[in-house]
Amino acid sequence: MAKIPLPIDSELDDRTLKFIAGLPGLNIVRMLARTGIAPEIYTTVSAIFNDDWFPRIDREIMLFRTCRVNDSQYEIEQHMAYGGLDRAMVNAILSDGMDGLTEAQKMICRACDEITAKAKLSDGTVQALVRHYGGYNEACKAIFVMSWFNMLSRYVDSTGIPIEDGPDPYAGITGPSTSAGPSRK
Repeated sequence: MAKIPLPIDSELDDRTLKFIAGLPGLNIVRMLARTGIAPEIYTTVSAIFNDDWFPRIDREIMLFRTCRVNDSQYEIEQHMAYGGLDRAMVNAILSDGMDGLTEAQKMICRACDEITAKAKLSDGTVQALVRHYGGYNEACKAIFVMSWFNMLSRYVDSTGIPIEDGPDPYAGITGPSTSAGPSRK
C-alpha cells in the first residue's frame, strides 16, 4: 500500500489534469502530479530521456545502478519494460560483479554507487567522468542524471508509489514521458 495514496482527479487542479492526460498512465505520473509542478518536472524528464542530450545506454545504466543501490524496485520494473537494454545487461548492472560490462560501463556503475552512498562524487570520479565523456559539460550532464535518479528513487520510495499491475501496464509506453497510443487512465 502507498504511504501517500495516488491522487484522484478531484485532488488535482485543472492545469495538472490536462497535462497528465497526455502522459502514460503510470502511477508515478499521478504521484508527481501531487507536487503541482508536473509540467515543469516533465520538461526535465523529457530532456534527460532525449537520446540527443545524453547517451541512452549510459542513462539506463545510471538508472538501474542507482535503483539497485537505493533498493528501488518501481523504476527497475518500468525500465525493464521499456528502457531498451537486454535482460543480460540489466542483470550485469544490478549485480555485484558487473560481469559482461565494459570498463567504461563499470566506471559509470561505480560512480552511481558513490554518489548514491555519499551524496557527492570524489575528485577522482569526477575526473574519470570528464575523461570518459570528453569534457566538463558532458560530465556535468552525467552527474545531473545520476543526481536526478537518486532524487526520483527517493521520491518514489518515500511516497510508496505502487508498482503497476494488470496484464501489461507498460504497453504502448516508449519512455517515461511518451506513449505510442492514447492516454491510459
